[in-house]
Amino acid sequence: MTTADAETGRPRTTRVDCRPSGSRYLAFAPDGDSPWYRDLLVSPQATLEIDGVPHAARAVPLEGGERGFTLHLLEVDAARGRAIADQLLVHHGELRKTLAAARAELDGAPIADRRNPRRELLGHCVTFCNDLRMHHLREDGAFTAIEKAHPRLAPALKRLRQEHETVSRALRDLDQLLQGKGKIERAVLREEFERVVKGLEEHFAYEEANLLPALRGDGAS
Repeated sequence: MTTADAETGRPRTTRVDCRPSGSRYLAFAPDGDSPWYRDLLVSPQATLEIDGVPHAARAVPLEGGERGFTLHLLEVDAARGRAIADQLLVHHGELRKTLAAARAELDGAPIADRRNPRRELLGHCVTFCNDLRMHHLREDGAFTAIEKAHPRLAPALKRLRQEHETVSRALRDLDQLLQGKGKIERAVLREEFERVVKGLEEHFAYEEANLLPALRGDGAS
């Protein structure tokens, strides 16, 4: 199970024993200090990997004082599809704002001070990477339900899953550049940054162009 850390928002992956209950799963926490349990009390979204397949799930606290959750796997109907489409645009908008803030730091820092853009950009990169990792983990889980509801999207979803890995590698390369020792030329930093941004924008654009029409019911599934 992957949850969002209640304090940092970073992805937290934990092996959790779940009991099947119809189309749902029951997860019991050994105590109230279990990190994943505290995470779900703050943010009820989770990604379950079951037999190697990721599933998006919504956690509802168990009744009767039991310490745990009923995990409802995502099912995509017409209304849910529209909600996912709207949320997808919200998430992409938030990620684009973070990228814009990083670009502003890179553009606005004095040329003579090479530490400042590096330090500030690193801060934005850490925030962005954490947000994007969680976004992609949740998407991978949601894609399983979307593909079931819209089989014709299978090729596009396969490509998007692969792009998630490509984007992660590009961000790791940028992070290594920022964390490296010694001076770094602004032109080199800007080139690497823009390469990452270009790949992300192409990924977002492809996702929006291929998923939104189906999720909003604009075309046949």
